Amino acid sequence: MKNNTFIARSKIKDAPVFHVINTILLVVISLVCVLPFLNVLATALSTAGNQINFWPKGFTWGNFISVFTNGGFWRAMGVSFLVVVCGTLLSVTVMFSAAYALSKPDFPFRKGLMVFFIIVMIFSGGMVPNYLVVNSLGLTRSPLALILPSVVQVYNLILIKSYLQGLPPELEESAKIDGASNLQIMFKILFPVSMPCVASVSLFTAVTFWNNYTSALIYLGTEEKWYPLSLFILNYIQSEPDALVGTWENIQKANIEAAMIVLSIIPILVVYPFVLKFFTKGVTVGSVKG
Repeated sequence: MKNNTFIARSKIKDAPVFHVINTILLVVISLVCVLPFLNVLATALSTAGNQINFWPKGFTWGNFISVFTNGGFWRAMGVSFLVVVCGTLLSVTVMFSAAYALSKPDFPFRKGLMVFFIIVMIFSGGMVPNYLVVNSLGLTRSPLALILPSVVQVYNLILIKSYLQGLPPELEESAKIDGASNLQIMFKILFPVSMPCVASVSLFTAVTFWNNYTSALIYLGTEEKWYPLSLFILNYIQSEPDALVGTWENIQKANIEAAMIVLSIIPILVVYPFVLKFFTKGVTVGSVKG
């Protein structure tokens, strides 16, 4: 009893110290995440030469106006939206279907397939084999090259599989008694119930497609009309300033780059609040349930 009392008192004494340390760490981590964004935002709202600051200097909307009048930026934005919407819908549908099958203990070759998926997640064939496969399928210089190679994201598939395994088996049993097929059970029963996990995985997948520029860089070649926003911004940043000597855009190039980056973040920031209520529950349950 004395030992238990001593341990309890020690925990009570240590609790405030833990909360203080935890709060300090969270504040530091938050600042590390927020300050770079504030710097980019301040640069986007500043005049030329004001880049390293957290408050606009020489406040101006000119950088954003320059971006708004750039037709290539909006074309790339449209390509990114197309890739994200089509890619996310296809990816979530394929991964949910695969996860449903792999969540069944009696599914043939279930363990072997899971080992295969895990190996693929850890090891990659490399850039050259990937390009050869995509090229042999005739997908290069096509927007499909931005979607199909990234359809199955193994980590997200495992999250969905774990979530489905944690659902009560009575859901399927009652549906089968009513004569429902496997497809009806999967999409009409389990899919709505799994919405917390599906919403979280959809966010992960959408962000992956939105930020993916390597696929476009490797597979699209000179097909600039299919360049997504991320690659368009990268090309603008890497463009030679000599091509714009004497123009206002050349003087403000670094500030315009910051404006492009800010505008490219806004779509994800708009979507995130709608998914936030599902986020914690979906990820936590999907990662704990085996």
